[in-house]
Amino acid sequence: MKRSIGVALLAATTVTSAADKIDPRLATVRKAFVVPVDDLGDDRGVAVCLADHLSQKTPIEAVKTKEEADVILKVKAHIPSATTRYMVGAMGGSPSTDLSAELPDGTKLWSDGAKVRRGNTGTQILVRGEHVNPISCALADEVLDTLLSAMKKARDKK
Repeated sequence: MKRSIGVALLAATTVTSAADKIDPRLATVRKAFVVPVDDLGDDRGVAVCLADHLSQKTPIEAVKTKEEADVILKVKAHIPSATTRYMVGAMGGSPSTDLSAELPDGTKLWSDGAKVRRGNTGTQILVRGEHVNPISCALADEVLDTLLSAMKKARDKK
């Protein structure tokens, strides 16, 4: 009985503390500059898809310069090879991405991540004039759902 109450309390405080990490200003963001953390890695493809899908999944518009932006969205992704995804699976072989939202002055508003566990291994697709892996776009969509959820929580904190 005591153990059940302890687990319930831990779960409640974990949810509360995660919600506390969302800055209420996240709800008011309407223009974002999307940037990959590593321009030569998996981050670039996810950033391209994220910028392309941003206005479709959220009330935020992707802009071309940092000066126009309310927020900077930084994308960090890891897309393991098809062999690793098959062999390791959910034990570390799932493609993942992390997204952080920062004000232009560097103040962090929010960060979270997402994984794609589907076996989407198709060929390259053309997005915004660049060839990207479809897994990159699946990751972008997953993390955009997470961002939209965080924006709703930020709105409710006001």
